[in-house]
Amino acid sequence: MLDMIAWRFMVFAIIFVGLLYLQFYLAHAQWKRIKGRQTSEIDVGYVRMEDFLAQSFRRKVKEWLQLPATNTNERERTILKGRETIRVITGGIEFESGEQCDDILVVEGNFECGSGCLFAREILVKGNARVGPGTQLQSMAVDGELWLGWDVKVARWLDSTRELTIGANCLVGARVTSTGIIRLGPGAQAGSMYAPQVVSIAWDGTFLGKETPGMANLPAIAFSEEAIAARESLEASGFDTKKLIQLGSDSWLYKGDLRLLSPLRLKTKLVVKGKCDLPEGCILEADIHADGSLNIGGNSVCRGNLISGQDIHLAAGCRFAGLIHADGSVRLGQGTRGFKDEGMVVAYAGEVLEVERDVAIKGKFAAGGRVIVESAEAAEAGSA
Repeated sequence: MLDMIAWRFMVFAIIFVGLLYLQFYLAHAQWKRIKGRQTSEIDVGYVRMEDFLAQSFRRKVKEWLQLPATNTNERERTILKGRETIRVITGGIEFESGEQCDDILVVEGNFECGSGCLFAREILVKGNARVGPGTQLQSMAVDGELWLGWDVKVARWLDSTRELTIGANCLVGARVTSTGIIRLGPGAQAGSMYAPQVVSIAWDGTFLGKETPGMANLPAIAFSEEAIAARESLEASGFDTKKLIQLGSDSWLYKGDLRLLSPLRLKTKLVVKGKCDLPEGCILEADIHADGSLNIGGNSVCRGNLISGQDIHLAAGCRFAGLIHADGSVRLGQGTRGFKDEGMVVAYAGEVLEVERDVAIKGKFAAGGRVIVESAEAAEAGSA
């Protein structure tokens, strides 16, 4: 009996060891296959195509138009694709107020609808489009200019190849993209907005990029062991030199909250282990990373990236030329400009990104929650 148990145990042990070895054998064989190969470089300049939803819809429409039509007349033909009904309309079309449509629309001309309409499926317009106030859309791709009246609700996305205007208090569930300019009315909301120019109401039409004469005379701060030893200029600006620790050749750590007393030109990357408050008229040549909130005084110039573990607020008249990234909320004050000579800028908030009047960027607004343009009521209350 004992011999039988011993044999069974030996058989079990052999099978177990064999299975265990098989896992290592397969891993070792795979390692031998790639041993000595040169790894491919990571393309750090890669950016996901922002309008991929609209482009995907356009490709599908192109395929659908190759299918035979079930009904045809001078103005319209109907294509059935499974449960989908695609209406292809020759020339333009105008819907009266309150009309509803449950079909996919392909309009080979201009599109216009009155107020309070309901379109339950996607729309492709090969011309210009005007959407009346209070209308509800699924999604819309426009090969021309797109104009939305006030209080329009879009369940998913919008895309235009030319100027795209979003009226007051419009709500877009996902992304808004355009190869032209995106104009945002007061109270407009979306998940993200991407275009060569994205501007809020009352934009003055300019992207000012010059420093004021006074900025040329700002004290320049570049952290170094010698500067820390001298102390006077740093302490006069509001730094506690005992809290400064060098991280690398071009980056320093500040242990605690930082509140500067006077404007300066900061030329070194800085990580703040706390809140960071900078006065009006600063020039930030390098990145600023704060664990707490990051508040940039008005009319400041930010050439590096701004990163915060909480919230970021740019006061009125600021300019930035990189990435703004906050785990919490971001607020861009009136007159803020975001642009750089090559490429586009990005402002991202993990929660809500608030955009005041006369804000203009060349790039992208995005938020984990919503991108919200300041409402007309809030703007009036702020200016009162």
